[in-house]
Amino acid sequence: MSHYDPKKIEEYQLILLKNPRSPVFAALAEAYRKMGLLDEALEVTQKGVKHNPEFVSGLVAHSKILYELRDYREALKILTKAHLLKPENLLALRLLSHCYAKLKRYPEALRSFKKLLIVHPNDESALSFIQKWEFLESLPKDPRQKSIELDDIDSWIKRLPGVEQALHLVDSFVHFGDKKAALEITNSARLIWADDETLKSRQDMLYKSLESSQPPSPSPSPSVLDEIQFKKGFYAHLLQRIERRKNLDPN
Repeated sequence: MSHYDPKKIEEYQLILLKNPRSPVFAALAEAYRKMGLLDEALEVTQKGVKHNPEFVSGLVAHSKILYELRDYREALKILTKAHLLKPENLLALRLLSHCYAKLKRYPEALRSFKKLLIVHPNDESALSFIQKWEFLESLPKDPRQKSIELDDIDSWIKRLPGVEQALHLVDSFVHFGDKKAALEITNSARLIWADDETLKSRQDMLYKSLESSQPPSPSPSPSVLDEIQFKKGFYAHLLQRIERRKNLDPN
């Protein structure tokens, strides 16, 4: 949580009290965001962008908060507008690219990161993403394909140029926190490149990681164990009585 000058915050608050339409809302919301006060920051930007619908810095401030709240779809709408108003805005373009990636709209994310690299050639996030996803450019173009659907992952794997691209795909899903998807991709890829040791290593690593992340099965409480033991004894006794009756019954 970042520290922020309380005098500045008070100054921004007073300006907004006097003039609710002031663009200073963006600075106040950014201060709240850095302090971890996301709900307060969101309330400020929601009001601010209504009064200043084409203020790019305000739109970016609003989208930052939405991004941190993991509302990537809404953030994407705001950032798309900000990018149209000011295409050279670095923050808007970077956040727009990350929103596409979070929503698994990888072809669009790739195009957006390439635009970002033109504006900022040394951007590490853009360089990393493009390196891992550049193979998308070699795939047949389908304007309807905006995301990678796991139901169709086998067809995606078959269209990859080679195992290196499959590994990039796996690592990217791991990077975005979707290990289950990464494992499904690895399993499909191994049907094609069964002898690749790196792919096998990724598969083993993902299996172990997912197994270790599973919560342990809760142990039964003593009262539950007593009840189970009682039922076992009861049914054993009942079976004994049935057997004795069978032996005593001449029919």
